[in-house]
Amino acid sequence: MYKVTVSHGAKKHQISIRDSCPTSEDLSTKIEAVTGVPLSRQKLIHKGKQIAIGGFGLPALGVSSGSKIMLLGRQDNPQNDALILKINKVKTDAEQIKVKVTDLDGQLQGIKNGYMPDDLKAEALSKIHKQCIGCVEQSMKHLEFLDSLQSSDEGIRSLKKSTVLFIQSMLDECDKMMEKL
Repeated sequence: MYKVTVSHGAKKHQISIRDSCPTSEDLSTKIEAVTGVPLSRQKLIHKGKQIAIGGFGLPALGVSSGSKIMLLGRQDNPQNDALILKINKVKTDAEQIKVKVTDLDGQLQGIKNGYMPDDLKAEALSKIHKQCIGCVEQSMKHLEFLDSLQSSDEGIRSLKKSTVLFIQSMLDECDKMMEKL
């Protein structure tokens, strides 16, 4: 019988394996059953070093019966996964808008550099103005959507914040372009 103590956050779990020479995969499977943290999200630490998960014998990894192991990882949470997908979709859309804004800025710069006949400039500037307003409106809708998403998960909040900052920087670029118009 192999017994180890696994710390996960503030909780401690006693794990017993009925094998005289278990592998790190055996241990990970038991940990998944007890904590709910899937094997793919587990990071096991023993004496400051990460334990390789696989067919490696625990004694060969320096883990003996009675050892203490720290588990890093989080449980599957379908709600959080759905939020991450939604935020990533907004970020992808925002990146496409950013490409459009960059293209519009290039068109504006071309007009200012005299690459267009004077009789066509007014119409082209009007079109750029309308498209820029459309980009701003789409971005504002994305910000409103992001504001409606609520989560206490720090990783999700961080992803949401970085996406908001990305959109805000793009809106700043739109403001600068509107001033040029």
